Amino acid sequence: MPVPTPAFDLMQTAQRLSTFLLLFLGTLCFAQQHPGYRVIGHIRGLPDQTKMYLIDGGKRQVIDSAVVRQERFVFDGSMAEAAHTYLYAGKGSVSFKLADILLDNRTVEVEGTKPVYDSVTVNGSDIDRLWKEWGKEDQQIGYQRFRIKQVQEALAAQKDTARAGILKKIMDEMTASRIELLKSYVKRYHSTAVGAALPTLCTLGNYLTKADYLEMYRTLSPTWQNSGFGREILEQAGAKGNRVP
Repeated sequence: MPVPTPAFDLMQTAQRLSTFLLLFLGTLCFAQQHPGYRVIGHIRGLPDQTKMYLIDGGKRQVIDSAVVRQERFVFDGSMAEAAHTYLYAGKGSVSFKLADILLDNRTVEVEGTKPVYDSVTVNGSDIDRLWKEWGKEDQQIGYQRFRIKQVQEALAAQKDTARAGILKKIMDEMTASRIELLKSYVKRYHSTAVGAALPTLCTLGNYLTKADYLEMYRTLSPTWQNSGFGREILEQAGAKGNRVP
C-alpha cells in the first residue's frame, strides 16, 4: 500500500478547501438571491402557545403566523415590496394589536415589557418610532380640539350661536393644523416608506380631501409613487372625488 506523500496531502487539502469554498459561495449567492424578513419577538407576559399574526394593513390579510414559546416568537418570510403590517396576538374577539411594523426584507426586533401596544417597541422598523412621534403631536392637537368641541356643542344646544360659531372656527383651524402636520411628515420623509405610508395610515381620513391626497402623492419620490403605498393614496383620492391621474 503506497504511503501518502506531503505533496499528496497538500493536494487533498486544497481539494477539500475548494469544495468548501464552492459550497460557501453557493449558499451566499442563494441567500443574496432570496432575501427575506425575520421578525424576532420577545414580549414579557405573553402566554405560551399564544398564536401571533402579521397582518397586511392595506390588504387586511394574514401574511404570517407564529406560536409563542417562553415569551418569544419568530416570523420568517419574504416580501415583494414593503408593507405596513399589524402585529396581533390571538384571533377573533380575543385578539389584540401589539405593534405597527413597516415590513420589508430585513430583520426586525420586537420587544415589550408587557403585551400592551404602548409598551412594545420595534427596532429596525422606522414606522414604529416615526408613527408614535407623529401620533404624539397629532394627539395633542386632537385632544385640544375635542375639549373645545364639547364646549361648542354645549353652546349650540343653548342656542348661543355666536360663541358656538367662534369655537367652530377655532376647531376648523385646529383640523387644518393636523392636516398640515401630516403633510410636513410626508414631505420630510418623501423618499422613504414612512412618508409613503402615513397618508393612508393616519386617522384623518374623514377630513382629508382629494386635493390633500394628491398633494401628498406628488410629494413622494417616483419610487414610492409607484409603490403599493402610492397606489393606495391614489385610491383614497379617487374615493373622495372623480378620476385621478
